[in-house]
Amino acid sequence: MQSRKALLTVLTLAVAVPSPPAMAADGGGAAPPPATVGGGGTVAGQTVKKHRTKAHHPRRPRGPVLSAFSVTRPRLFLYGRPARVSFRISAAARVRLRLVPQTRGAPVRAIALGQLARGFHSFPLTGLEAGVLPQGAYVLRVAGADLHGHKLRRAPRASSSAELSFFHHRFPLVGPFTYGGAGARFGVGRPGHTHQGQDLPAAEGTPIVAPRGGVIETVQYQAGRAGNYVVLDGEGETRDYVFMHLRTGSTVVKQGQRVRTGQLIGEVGATGDARGAHLHFEVWDGPWYAGGHPIDPLPLLRAWDSWS
Repeated sequence: MQSRKALLTVLTLAVAVPSPPAMAADGGGAAPPPATVGGGGTVAGQTVKKHRTKAHHPRRPRGPVLSAFSVTRPRLFLYGRPARVSFRISAAARVRLRLVPQTRGAPVRAIALGQLARGFHSFPLTGLEAGVLPQGAYVLRVAGADLHGHKLRRAPRASSSAELSFFHHRFPLVGPFTYGGAGARFGVGRPGHTHQGQDLPAAEGTPIVAPRGGVIETVQYQAGRAGNYVVLDGEGETRDYVFMHLRTGSTVVKQGQRVRTGQLIGEVGATGDARGAHLHFEVWDGPWYAGGHPIDPLPLLRAWDSWS
């Protein structure tokens, strides 16, 4: 009976005691744990969760886009035919033009065009928008922003600037000419008087244009001396300009008519007391023969010739 109880005790102990861990073949450390995936602790056979990363899309810049910009007449004259500034914007914006002088230190002029709708726009440029623009070379730029402050951006193939030059006067002849010899100068002797202008020999029919916009004061004919002549009162200044010996029938202006800089007045001729076709050109400081006095036009003509 006792031997039977002892046998049951031995069997019970054998079941209750856990078996020792398996040893490595060399008798060293314990056997490794179950296999893992990637060393990160995921048990073999367990489903691996994949995390999707969101694609990064760069933000498109906001604001109106300038898709076209152009300027006609890059050489602009005061009181002359205006230049035309044209551009296209993709959304409503407050737009301004900036005239940046190419001369260092000169002030920049800004011209506000106001709030403009989406689409194509065209504006005349006269050089008088922000006071009389000084003579010189400029870079014209277009800029602006929408109501949220987003700046006007330039499309990849569009320009946002253009070069132009601005002048207050232009040369009165359009075509080949010379300044003549010593006898063509201001102040040389003439029978009974001195020469009050500068003679500019040119082929008969050469166009004569206004060196400055203004009002035509006189259109007359004088057989003994001036022949067909015209007097122009320059706008915004105290000078009068006189054109003599015009070809008969070529005068295209009338007294009291307002003309612009560069507008046709007539043609070179040899009417009156003239030896060969030429333009006799006078510049008066003050009214012509009514309180003014003539000045030497040659320095002015040479300056106008350099850019006209």
